[in-house]
Amino acid sequence: MSKKCTVRSLSDSALAELANLLVSTISYVQYAPDVHLDINIVMVELNEYLAQLGATSNIYQDLLRVILSSDYLDANMRFTCLQMLLNCGVTFLMTEVFPFSYYEKILQVIAAQGAGLRVLNIKGIWVKEEHMHYMYDIVRRCKQLVKLYVPYIANDRLLEEIGKCCTRLQILDISGETDITEIGIDFLAKGVCCQSLTVVDVGMPGEENICYSDIALILEHCPQVETLSTYSFVGASLKFIHDNIDDRFKCRLKYIHDTGTDESTLQVIMQTCPRLETLYLDSPKTGSLRALHTRNLRKLKIYKFVVAELLPLLERPIGRNLRHLTMIKGLGNLDLGKLARLCPSLIDLDCYMIDSLTYGQGQAKFQQLEGLEILSSAIMTSSLKAFLCNSTDLKRLAVDTVEFTDEDIISMFMQHDFKVLEDVWFTLAPELTVQSVELLMDSCPELQSVGQLTGWSLTPDDLALIRGLLKSGNSSIRLQ
Repeated sequence: MSKKCTVRSLSDSALAELANLLVSTISYVQYAPDVHLDINIVMVELNEYLAQLGATSNIYQDLLRVILSSDYLDANMRFTCLQMLLNCGVTFLMTEVFPFSYYEKILQVIAAQGAGLRVLNIKGIWVKEEHMHYMYDIVRRCKQLVKLYVPYIANDRLLEEIGKCCTRLQILDISGETDITEIGIDFLAKGVCCQSLTVVDVGMPGEENICYSDIALILEHCPQVETLSTYSFVGASLKFIHDNIDDRFKCRLKYIHDTGTDESTLQVIMQTCPRLETLYLDSPKTGSLRALHTRNLRKLKIYKFVVAELLPLLERPIGRNLRHLTMIKGLGNLDLGKLARLCPSLIDLDCYMIDSLTYGQGQAKFQQLEGLEILSSAIMTSSLKAFLCNSTDLKRLAVDTVEFTDEDIISMFMQHDFKVLEDVWFTLAPELTVQSVELLMDSCPELQSVGQLTGWSLTPDDLALIRGLLKSGNSSIRLQ
């Protein structure tokens, strides 16, 4: 029996009711034809009302979150609520998306009223050069900032202000196409936050819009940095330090994304990053993988590789310790049974654009596999069926094209217990009918979603009937 929709919590209901009360009051004052009140006075009175009710800073914060993220409120209403609710007790603010005409006003409000912010995310505000001076004011006045998200707008002056003022900053997002140069990076890397920074999102994935030698400044002077998540050439930065500054350099990086990695660069990565847990290799050079040796690696993502080079690597301790493996554009055949023997502890396995996948009856199976995704990879129906029947602990299953029939689904799900399966996604399954949907709903007690039903053999009447049954039974299953 499928799970039921949960009852909305009392706190969520009360928060929504309070947000609706505030919005409706402001709307009445602003738009009712027979009302002529000063909105600024009304906002003061509403704040007094909240204070009398005993509203805490968390309540102000939650009200801002609910109102600013609403899809139903116009920009003017959301801005008015921001102006009214932001105060020195609010520690978290995500502005969400606003029209350009509101950018200056929003920045002014944050600079004037956001002194208590510890987390500021302005991803929805594309600040232009003429408004950047407000960003400098915000950084100077919000001295408690621990996390700052300002993608696509950073420049050298902003990094200079951050380097001067943000003594507690731990997470900084300055990713995207920006005007950052070595000058700004130097200000940041040698500034007051150099000992506290742990995450720096900088640059754009796949594009070297910031020189690797500039990124090396961050690695050299910010010893607590654990990830440069959006930078795709970290290996080159580490090699620059190793070859030109300190051949015994060590850092705390836990995540690395590198592109075009050769054997010598991978050797430097292994030498300089003893805490490495997650590695993304984009188009590694032929023969480079043999330099990969670490017992700490838990996640490996690899793009454009030769399967025959990867499997010997996984025969080392690295394979036994892996928990997550993502393979994209692999050349050659991948035997999933052999992979299960080499990586028995995998929790998530993603195979995208692999030339071919095979699996036979009686082969080794994964002991802990919870997530499986196979896209644009050739695999015979018999192999896929055998593999799934040996993977009954799956929680997430996604395959783009399957040739399963209703009889195949019946044999798999009636003979095997998929007791924890939550999500099933077959993009194209032309032989599956409403019978398969009903069987999945009946046999998988944890099922939450089934899709993509537009690629199955279901009529609009079939979908309407099932949705009606789910609604009448208060089921939480989503048909997509």
